[in-house]
Amino acid sequence: MPKKLKVILVNISILLIGVLLMEVFFGGWFNSSNQLSNLGIIRDAKFEFDVSHLYTTKNPTITYSRDKFGLRGISAFNQPSKIKILTVGGSTTDQRYLDDSKTWQEVLEKEYRKNGVEMYVSNAGVDGQSTYGHLKSTEIWFPKIENLQPDIILFYVGINDFYKVSSDAIYDDIKEIETPGLRSQIKDKSVIYNVYRKLRGMQKAKKFEVGHRKVDFSKIPFTTEEVLDEKLLELYDEKNLIAFKARIKKLIVYAESIKAIPIFITQPTFSYQIRNGKVYGMETVQYVEDKYAYNGVGYNKLLNKLNEAMKEVSEPELVIDLTNDSAWNAIDFYDYYHMTEVGAEKLGKKIYQKLSEIKFVK
Repeated sequence: MPKKLKVILVNISILLIGVLLMEVFFGGWFNSSNQLSNLGIIRDAKFEFDVSHLYTTKNPTITYSRDKFGLRGISAFNQPSKIKILTVGGSTTDQRYLDDSKTWQEVLEKEYRKNGVEMYVSNAGVDGQSTYGHLKSTEIWFPKIENLQPDIILFYVGINDFYKVSSDAIYDDIKEIETPGLRSQIKDKSVIYNVYRKLRGMQKAKKFEVGHRKVDFSKIPFTTEEVLDEKLLELYDEKNLIAFKARIKKLIVYAESIKAIPIFITQPTFSYQIRNGKVYGMETVQYVEDKYAYNGVGYNKLLNKLNEAMKEVSEPELVIDLTNDSAWNAIDFYDYYHMTEVGAEKLGKKIYQKLSEIKFVK
């Protein structure tokens, strides 16, 4: 064997052994704790963040805590048996840069208490998760939380599913959801795959401006003119909505299997505003997959397609529409998607009001 080829083979062997060792020690193949970590579940942790660069607040240093089960919430901390309402969603549910006492879940809980109801609300939001990730939470995370038996599960979803077009449909393949195989196992347990997934997520967050940053909305031009690529609209109808509805159905099945009421909340963003029944979207044109154009008005239209899909597979009265609420102002958001303390307080109160209107939820 030539010396050069031998060196190459030795190096490849060392690399493969290194990858194998990483999977053994850091993957979720033999350790369920690692599996949860790879899926982005933070447990038994307390952080302090300076949020003065994001929004104005009297207390710029906020506390972000997760209990040993990975849940966020003050009154039911480390006590899952107390939880009556479990909230599931992505970063807008997680609220990484809001204090433990300022999240919309805490506001919702306080609204119940003000009205004489002892209600415990817990936050199972995971930064970056779409409904695909929420399904993984129902399969891998929630069953590991002993005595978790909420009466209601609030799914605050839509934004993170917006970008799942074309190539992303492979990741959200309906067949894989219904009959998970080896590929699904690798996604759930492989540390290498999950590092790749997180890096890809960070890249997408930067590209679509869904990461945490401060936006000066006074400098953002808004328009009533719609920009929306017809092909993107077709892809939504042919791929996105079909897969999205399949995932929503699975979430409903999970909630019902643990005797909880599944309620879906559509998400507001500040990439558009609704004034006097008219949509004013950000004028800037963005692109999905570098070729499908849309602006803020087009974004609102596609987001509502996801919302209508939720209503089709759920009971309409169990879908709370906040996407089309005209109450949102620039002060409620520090970027296009994430809320300030002011916005979270408004959101918590709105959710309480909407829940109190559902007769069999009272």
